[in-house]
Amino acid sequence: MGKKLKICTAIRNKDLEDSIVEIIRSQGWKHSFVNTDDIIGDNRKDTLVFIIEDSYSSILNLIEKHNSSDLNFLPTIIVSAEKSQHEDWVRYVKYPEKYFHTKMHHFGELLVQLTKTMNAFRNSHEYKKLHQFRETVANAFRKKDDFKGFINALLPDILDLLYADRGSVMLLNSEGNLVIEASSKKELVGLEITYKKESVAWTVMDTKKPVFVEDVENDQRFKKMQGYNKDYFLSIPIFTDDDEIAGVLNLSDKTISLLFDQTDHENAKLLIDILEPYVYIKQKIN
Repeated sequence: MGKKLKICTAIRNKDLEDSIVEIIRSQGWKHSFVNTDDIIGDNRKDTLVFIIEDSYSSILNLIEKHNSSDLNFLPTIIVSAEKSQHEDWVRYVKYPEKYFHTKMHHFGELLVQLTKTMNAFRNSHEYKKLHQFRETVANAFRKKDDFKGFINALLPDILDLLYADRGSVMLLNSEGNLVIEASSKKELVGLEITYKKESVAWTVMDTKKPVFVEDVENDQRFKKMQGYNKDYFLSIPIFTDDDEIAGVLNLSDKTISLLFDQTDHENAKLLIDILEPYVYIKQKIN
């Protein structure tokens, strides 16, 4: 632990290797040209990453032999020249997760490729989470629960996805008051809130815009609110299919970082967009 990273290179294209070495040194890493002492690793003093041209098959075979030990993990970037006859080598390795294989080009293009790949992973992860939430909402809707049961069944998933310890869903009733339909504090469910201009929820209802509060005690827009473990929260409007405001989602006591921000609002809006049609239908049914 704590060893300095060393990058070992073996590239036939001298200009490419020089550009890679320049980047390595600019990052404060150590550099060496590949040697057997680095690969065998019995007395290795450094944490290593290899960048190897695939025509150096003897080097790659030696790395692969010693990569068979889980405690001798040798991550290796394999680069192939345009007319390489060796690019299929990586198909037959025992531990493919220890290798990244790419065509030979400028190192900056490799960085772009890796960034695009990781961004694709991020997009895939986000899609998977939203798809799971969509299924959760649909399953809750199919049950015979009343409206409060429907919303309360979904609230834990909403809070978990948005990294909030506490939260509530408040919806407008036929008398024009806000009703707490779901809350992480179960004793608040069913509470009816009459109009108060200075309250956060009614500010959201009046403006139809989200409200970020960073410091409840010193925020001049609102009276100090009791019962919050932390001084910041986020309230977001919920709309019906006809773009009429239906209520508010409140989030408080964030579990990571310090404050709710625009990214939290955008993520919450993705969930609300899934939820809104069901809220509209459930309201009509009930």
